Amino acid sequence: MSDRPAEARRELGRLGLGLALLGLPIAALAQGPGDASVWLARIQQAAVEGSYQGTLMFSAGGVVTSSRLEHYCDGRQRYERLEVLDGHARLQFRHNDRMVTVWPASKLATVEQRELLAEFPGLPLLAGLRVTDSYEVRSLGKDRVAGHDAEVLMVAPRDRHRFAQRLWAERETALLLRSDVLGPAGEVLESSAFTDLKLGVRPQPEAILKTMKKLDGYRVLHPQIERAQLETEGWLLARPVPGFRLASCTKRPLDAAAEAAAAAAQVLQSVFSDGMAHVSVFIEPYDARRHKQAMGTSLGATHTRMSRRGDWWFTIVGEVPMATVQLFEGMLERKR
Repeated sequence: MSDRPAEARRELGRLGLGLALLGLPIAALAQGPGDASVWLARIQQAAVEGSYQGTLMFSAGGVVTSSRLEHYCDGRQRYERLEVLDGHARLQFRHNDRMVTVWPASKLATVEQRELLAEFPGLPLLAGLRVTDSYEVRSLGKDRVAGHDAEVLMVAPRDRHRFAQRLWAERETALLLRSDVLGPAGEVLESSAFTDLKLGVRPQPEAILKTMKKLDGYRVLHPQIERAQLETEGWLLARPVPGFRLASCTKRPLDAAAEAAAAAAQVLQSVFSDGMAHVSVFIEPYDARRHKQAMGTSLGATHTRMSRRGDWWFTIVGEVPMATVQLFEGMLERKR
């Protein structure tokens, strides 16, 4: 449920910019792998520019899911295939910012230009934002994950608005092998990890592109996601949450199947990032048939808050404490 500007995603693949995000000079590379902060930039570079295949496992709140990931970098082109291995079959194919998602059982597919916020093994670094303003990064030593030697990092928050994260980065390439989100007492709230991984594999873009075009027999939807601006949509950012900055603002139909209708309802999504975590704020017209009562839910590190604001319905989702979600709930005001 979270998006990220494709331009930022491409640029973050460049190590020099990644260092700038951390507030570090290029010369910091000379300090070698012992400088913990430099590893964050290297992790982001490896996720974007590397070619790798592996099985991912995600666990949160007693729920465990797995998926198969293939990611290829061929020059300036990025290709990706993600297959969900649990529950209903779902496959996702990507070429740069063009994404095709298919549900084989229902013969349904969506084709969209999708600006994706970095998911594991990437990080939601954001241009112009200093991660070290909100987090302290330090080395915890060495370990081994999925058969690969790793450097272990602790990314500790400087306040109560965010969670700590423990990262395992592959020693040679810096690809993220495992990521734990930790609660206030150091307990693991959720974990993402490779259970098997092949690095430096030969890119196979033809296989992904061919599959993206084979949609015969599928009902194909084309959700239109438009760039938007909060002020243009009638909202003011009154009380920013410390450390978080607006990463993207988009608008799309609530129901992709009804998007051709002139009066189709729209949902506005604003994504905020502190460089390690992101929060999505969804705003849509209030509908008494669908929106029953305000409520909050939690699953692992992900907290969700839904509430009514006059003629509008807010849904806020983020890998942050519930108190931080509540701060986001009050940060936007309707322009009079």
